[in-house]
Amino acid sequence: MKTTTESRSKTVTTVAARIAGEDIAKGDYVKGPLVWKAIARQMGPQALRMNLNTLLRHDVFKKPGILGFAGTDNAMIDYVAGQLADRDAIARSRQFPYQFLAAYMNASNEVPSKIKTALHDAAEIACGNVPTLPGPVIIGLDTSGSMGCPVTGNRGRGGTSKLRCVDVAALFAAAILRRTPDSVVIPFDTQAYKVKVDPSDSILSLSARLSKYGGGGTDCSLPFVEANTRYAKQAFAGIVLVSDNESWITNGRAYSYGQNGSTGVMTQWEMFKQIQRGHGIADPKLVCIDIQPYGTSQAPERNDILNIGGFSDAVFNVVSSFLENDASRFVREVESVEL
Repeated sequence: MKTTTESRSKTVTTVAARIAGEDIAKGDYVKGPLVWKAIARQMGPQALRMNLNTLLRHDVFKKPGILGFAGTDNAMIDYVAGQLADRDAIARSRQFPYQFLAAYMNASNEVPSKIKTALHDAAEIACGNVPTLPGPVIIGLDTSGSMGCPVTGNRGRGGTSKLRCVDVAALFAAAILRRTPDSVVIPFDTQAYKVKVDPSDSILSLSARLSKYGGGGTDCSLPFVEANTRYAKQAFAGIVLVSDNESWITNGRAYSYGQNGSTGVMTQWEMFKQIQRGHGIADPKLVCIDIQPYGTSQAPERNDILNIGGFSDAVFNVVSSFLENDASRFVREVESVEL
C-alpha cells in the first residue's frame, strides 16, 4: 500500500511532467515557473511554509507574460497565504508558533507581504496548540549579548539561520503569556527590565518586542530577585528561565558557586519556594531551558528542578507536564521527543 507522501510525490511528478510537455515550445524560462506553480498547488501547508524562498526563486508569485514572468500572480499569492493560515490544518497537524516564526525570520524580503501576514496569522492560530500551564509562572528571559547568536550556531554561508537564540526565547515567553495570561515575563541582562504587555500585539510582534531588551552581560539571578521582591505578593506555579546559561556575573565554577557555596540563582530559588508556600503553592518548580547547551547550567538537576538543553516544539509540553507534577505524563512527553 502506498503512503500518502508517495502518492503525492507521484502526483506532483506527473503534473510537472505534463505541464513541462505542454509548454516546451515556450522555452525553459516559461516552462520552469509553470512547473513550480503546479508543484506549489500540490504541496501541503507545511511544505509551503518550508519552501517559500524556493517558490520565490522560481517566480511562482509572478504572472506569466509574452516576454516571461513579471507582475504579481495574486491568485497564487492568495492560495499560498490561505494554505499557510488554514485554521483546521494548523489544529490538525498540531503546529506550534515556533515553526511560523522560523519561516517568517528566514523568508526573503521579496516574499509577498500578504504571505508574511499569513505567517503572523498562522502563528496566532498555532498558539491554540500550546498547552495552558497549571498556573502562572515567572519567565526569566535572557536578552544578553550572547543570546544574539544564531540558534543554529555559525554553520557558514547558507547553513546559518537568521533566527537568533533571543528570538526563540522571546517567542517561548510570548506564547506562555498568551496561553497563561497571569504569567510575568522579566527580560534581563545585567539588569532586569519591566515589560508592559499589549494584549493587541500579535504573537510574533510581541516576540519581536521582547527580544529587543538588553544586550549586555548576563546575571541569571535577576528574575528570581524580581520574583521575590516586586512580585512577592503573587502566587506562581514556578519559574521558567530561558537562557544560554552564559552567566559570568556571579562566578565561573560548577553551578557558578560563590562564597556561600550556592549560586545567586539557587539562593533566590530557595527564597522563592518559601514565599510561594506562604501563598499555598506546596511544590513550586524551576525549569531552566538552555537554548544552546554548552555543558554549563545555573541549577543542579533535582526533583524540583528540570534542565532542558536545546529547543523544539516539544519543550512546551515537557514544561507543562513538569509543572503539573504529572510524572507519568512527563515521562511520556520526554519519551516522545525525537533525538
